[in-house]
Amino acid sequence: MNDAQNWQKDTPNKLAIPRNLIWGGAIAAIVIAFVVFLLIFMSSSETPTAFLAKWKGALESSDLKRYDALWVKSERLRPDRGYPNTAKLLKDNIQLDVNLEGGSPPYQIPRYPNRYRIEGIPVTAHLPDGPQRQLRNLVIEKKGIVQQRWKIAQDEISGEDYIATVLPEATKQQNRPSSNSPVAPFVLAWKSALERQDSTAYTNLWDKSARKKRTSSFRRALGLMSQAHIIDLQDATYNPVPTQRNRHIVDGIRVTLQNDGDIIETHNRTLTIEKKGFFRRKWKLINDQVGEISGAIVLEQTQQQSGANTVSGDESGGTFDGNAPLDTQLKARQILGKWQAAWEGKDLNTYMSIYSDEALITRVTVRGGVETPIYLNKKQLRASMKRLNNLYSDIQVDISNLQVNGDRAVADVTFLQKFTGTPASGTRPAYSDYGTKRLNMMIDPTDGHWRIYAETWSRYEDVPEYPKM
Repeated sequence: MNDAQNWQKDTPNKLAIPRNLIWGGAIAAIVIAFVVFLLIFMSSSETPTAFLAKWKGALESSDLKRYDALWVKSERLRPDRGYPNTAKLLKDNIQLDVNLEGGSPPYQIPRYPNRYRIEGIPVTAHLPDGPQRQLRNLVIEKKGIVQQRWKIAQDEISGEDYIATVLPEATKQQNRPSSNSPVAPFVLAWKSALERQDSTAYTNLWDKSARKKRTSSFRRALGLMSQAHIIDLQDATYNPVPTQRNRHIVDGIRVTLQNDGDIIETHNRTLTIEKKGFFRRKWKLINDQVGEISGAIVLEQTQQQSGANTVSGDESGGTFDGNAPLDTQLKARQILGKWQAAWEGKDLNTYMSIYSDEALITRVTVRGGVETPIYLNKKQLRASMKRLNNLYSDIQVDISNLQVNGDRAVADVTFLQKFTGTPASGTRPAYSDYGTKRLNMMIDPTDGHWRIYAETWSRYEDVPEYPKM
């Protein structure tokens, strides 16, 4: 019993924690808690969106000191970061209007957890000779050792494509209401997407549900993106819809389509724009209507001095003929113009590149007034066209009464064709025939290009005087 009692008496002393250790642990815990509190307190809880509001306030107040304070000092000194351009505007007391709703949401830059980018923020600079529209790209990041706060690392104007041309005095008065329209920056973003032929940027301007409801309008506009766009906003009108508070209609936009510098057509566009979204409401496109066509079709042509007809003008029976969609009409005429020019120019490689490897060609020879059809594959067609090019020193292909039927992937093209070949030797007269040609064009699934898959030709009643060799 004595041993047990002695053990019990000794046990508390053995397990007792030294008092100085207890106080040391407590002090360490207090220090750690204080450091954590200090870090939390000193670290900025400001969101990127709140910082953008400060940036907007600095620009709209024309306060250069406020704007300078928002920058990372080392980045502000670099001329490629965009600081000098904005600083000059503020020094000159140029009024700036910033539309934060028109920009993209802040997104984190990969591999940089404290760096965010915001694109396409519309800014209007009220210059002495008229308002100028810009789209700004911002890069912001958290800086500081003890106290981290958001700072600007880049503030650039996206490029010349995003800046509206300042209008002459005559049109400035006419367009004055548009400068006050809240959707004007959005229209400039739409203009930029089309002129850059950026299908992704154009698609992102659409409201998703509207894109499904108005599939025909969306696909038609998207199909035209293969052509170069020149957009004229001088006569555009900006009108809010009286019964729809957040809906605007922009009408009278003039769009000219070009291919290799040649004007294909000019048409009018009408945009319907509405504010969409639950938490973050942004302007979105809910319709983009291609209107009436006011320009003639002009396709690539060669040997204009010879007076050869083209696939456009009065001979075609009007600007468009056939039930194919507009973008198919344009693409078919573009391919046909290339086909016609290659044949007349005896450019065999370009001519053959328009035909699919599986193409079936039906040609008609006429001897003694009797038609005899022959069928050629692509290899045989190449050999035939090579003989034709060697036989005639000058070839003219006149096209008229063009009609294009089909859908967005298939085009059935028919027209009247007059072929005239002048031989190199003066001992033989020129050959000429006249008939109906049909080309079946489709999108080649291997590369997405339009190509000829079938071709047929049938002559008119009058048999040619001189048969082809």
